[in-house]
Amino acid sequence: MLNFKEINKLNEANLVLRHFVDLSAQLLPFLEQLETKKNLTVEEASYKLKIKNVFENYNFDTKTSQFLINSNVLELIQNSFNKIITSACSENSRTHKRTLRKFLFEHQRLNESWNLIESN
Repeated sequence: MLNFKEINKLNEANLVLRHFVDLSAQLLPFLEQLETKKNLTVEEASYKLKIKNVFENYNFDTKTSQFLINSNVLELIQNSFNKIITSACSENSRTHKRTLRKFLFEHQRLNESWNLIESN
């Protein structure tokens, strides 16, 4: 049986996870656009570097989302980021687009679920 403090910690962890997932749903498509663009402005190059830093320096265990919300969304985020970085400039860009779509679909599913929970 969980006590009050443990429940609060789980709720807080879920909130942090949700914010990271929502942020990733905004940043990863933007990063994908920047990675495929040939000539970046100084501002775009700065955004690209900052986004990469977010994902490269955010240390998370992909199993966390499986435990907290029964979803592999963190693994999808990590895979999307890695595929965008490694294949956006290559001719095999379908791979990263497919991986990104999987993440965005899971984000949408989770968002619908979270919205349903909030409305109750």
